[in-house]
Amino acid sequence: MVTLIEYCVLGALWGTTFLLIPSAIRGNRRLLFWFMLAFSVTLSLISSGPYAYFDALIGGSDTTYFIFHATLIICVALFDCLIQTAVSKTGLTRARKQFALWGSTGLIALQAALFFGGGWEIEDIQLVGSGDWGQLLYGFTTWIALMVLAISTIAACATDFKRQADRTIKTALVIIALGCAVGMIYVAVQMQLAIVRTATGDGYVSETVDFLAVSCRLVAPVLLSVGLSLRLLVGVATNLSDARRSRRLLWKITPLWERLLADLPELSIEAPVSRVDLYFRGTHALHLHRRYVEVRDSLLLHPDQPLSDREAQLIQRIEAHIRRVSDTSTGIHNDSRTNEYQDA
Repeated sequence: MVTLIEYCVLGALWGTTFLLIPSAIRGNRRLLFWFMLAFSVTLSLISSGPYAYFDALIGGSDTTYFIFHATLIICVALFDCLIQTAVSKTGLTRARKQFALWGSTGLIALQAALFFGGGWEIEDIQLVGSGDWGQLLYGFTTWIALMVLAISTIAACATDFKRQADRTIKTALVIIALGCAVGMIYVAVQMQLAIVRTATGDGYVSETVDFLAVSCRLVAPVLLSVGLSLRLLVGVATNLSDARRSRRLLWKITPLWERLLADLPELSIEAPVSRVDLYFRGTHALHLHRRYVEVRDSLLLHPDQPLSDREAQLIQRIEAHIRRVSDTSTGIHNDSRTNEYQDA
């Protein structure tokens, strides 16, 4: 049963990762994609089945043990960057990027020196080998990094929770913090087991401790994945809603735009496109903004042109829509006549 749940969790993680590929190719959410990829690889290697298969594939020398810890360090660095990007008003600074890069590189280099210079007998990837303090230090480089990351993330979530008004974001922050707390319990259990086994050579694990470790290992990634995905899903839903409204407003303003610009073609940079074709284009927001600006320009130059109350209200609704979208995204901040939008 535990194995089935484990593989279901891995399937969900890899599924989420693959769903992010189109966004990453377009240049969006790349940091989230790389984190989910590293996270999926790490969680796959911590499972006995995939671990044994991959280790046999590369020669059966337990090098997978080192790869697992290296990808875990990369996860720590990427997750820290992801959280700092989400909660910081200034975004991810260059200093933070350098710290994540060189910090993770230094830890992986230390692990490589300990692993390939230790000659350990790797009996179980969940436990440090007995009687070898070098292997204990090797494990602690990862575990302490995870503990520091979890504490830092919980503090960041608590700080950002006070600033947020959106309930969805608050819910996501709480879920992420809970995931970090569960992860800390798992790390604490593993650290205690490692110390006892290294000091006494006793590899016995009680059923209660084993259940706690396995449960935390399954619950923590689920909570983190849900918390990180929640805001993403809400953002996608918001974008779809904005796109639907943008298309509807574009459909409604097109007859007014055609009437006002019929005698003033020099004011327009829009190519002649049918109303139906324009509605289904991916650049609907751009065309809406252009036609809104051109309608306003036409009315400013010729204020005597007839305009019904319904058309005036339509113009106001479009202006409010554009302003709202601009305030919540990096969408349209320039006039449609700039080179940036002409080249779009």
